[in-house]
Amino acid sequence: MILYQREKIENAIAHFASEYYRRKGYNPTQTWVYKFLALLDFRILRKTGTPCFGLEYSAMQRGPVPMQLYNEVQERQTFIKGKVSFRFCPDPDKVYVSPTTEPELDFFSDLELDEMDAIIEEFTRVNLDSVIEKAHEEILSWQVAWKKANDEGKKIMPMDYADEFYSIAEKPESELSPEEERFLCYRGMLTKEMEASFSL
Repeated sequence: MILYQREKIENAIAHFASEYYRRKGYNPTQTWVYKFLALLDFRILRKTGTPCFGLEYSAMQRGPVPMQLYNEVQERQTFIKGKVSFRFCPDPDKVYVSPTTEPELDFFSDLELDEMDAIIEEFTRVNLDSVIEKAHEEILSWQVAWKKANDEGKKIMPMDYADEFYSIAEKPESELSPEEERFLCYRGMLTKEMEASFSL
């Protein structure tokens, strides 16, 4: 559904890791990178109606986590020989991310590039706890999912992009914003793709 999804994810990680290193002098951990990806995905979603990457996130205590990427990194299945490297340390919470080549930014729109730069500018000046707190405040989908997780006594809960748009399911079509209309089209196309893949 997202054109060049894998390329965008890999190049965004390379860009975030490269700029983080340039500004701080050391590589970010995977937690930093996951928060940057989530902030970008959800900011672009709210501004355009379509996420930048379309990653599937789950709410955990320290914020949104892109689960497919997280699981692949933990199983060392991918992103090890591409544009980025995930270096594992004895401490399981310390997985460092570094670029292995220059990122290709032609996969991104001007809006996406501007938002990446804004995230880098804002969050490389603060500590990780501040980034986590900002993601908690800013991403409504995390708030909804984390409340549900707490209500059900769970430590993880899948997030829904639709929760970024207040009561979108109950709104009449005439009251939808252009971003909400575009999101509903995006979600409808995803549903059709999934149904088609199940019928094969």
